[in-house]
Amino acid sequence: LATIFLLLAMADRCHSQQMDHIQLSRISGSIEDLTHVVQELSENVTSEIRNIFNLLAIDPLYCENGWLKLRSSCYFVGKDTSNWERSRQKCLALDSDLVKITRDEEYNFLRDLAKGHSTYVGLNDLQEEGTFRWVADGTIHQIVESWWVESEPNNGGSIEHCIHFYYYKEDRFNDGDCANEFRYICEKPAQLD
Repeated sequence: LATIFLLLAMADRCHSQQMDHIQLSRISGSIEDLTHVVQELSENVTSEIRNIFNLLAIDPLYCENGWLKLRSSCYFVGKDTSNWERSRQKCLALDSDLVKITRDEEYNFLRDLAKGHSTYVGLNDLQEEGTFRWVADGTIHQIVESWWVESEPNNGGSIEHCIHFYYYKEDRFNDGDCANEFRYICEKPAQLD
């Protein structure tokens, strides 16, 4: 009788292990299926996030033909030359003004545009010697030494009042005679699309 109980217990245990194995197989299959679903959802979400970022990156601001854009401003580099005042009048005729530079990024961008040509910007000290103002809005320019040729501004000959990128000196700022004829850079706000 003891042997029969022992055989029945072993048979029950084998049956129980078979059931456990079947259940583990089913659970394992379910986990595999869920893993595939999660991966697919993850790929879809990542793709949608990328699409949203691409949509957000679309810049609604633009510049008209012949103007170059940086952030929210448009810039025009005159290829002809004229003195500082005539250069400003040309910018005003284009519904703009001589450029006002406020950041290193903008300075470097415009310096690259001017490269190889002395080019006027909208800065002078005509109103008060040594106090440089941007003509676009009258604000005072706090000298950023890295923007200027070494030992400039110096008002050489007491006649240098208009600022330009100076191609002889690494295209950095220099104060020069306003009667000199150089290229010029105009600036105006970018337009909404």
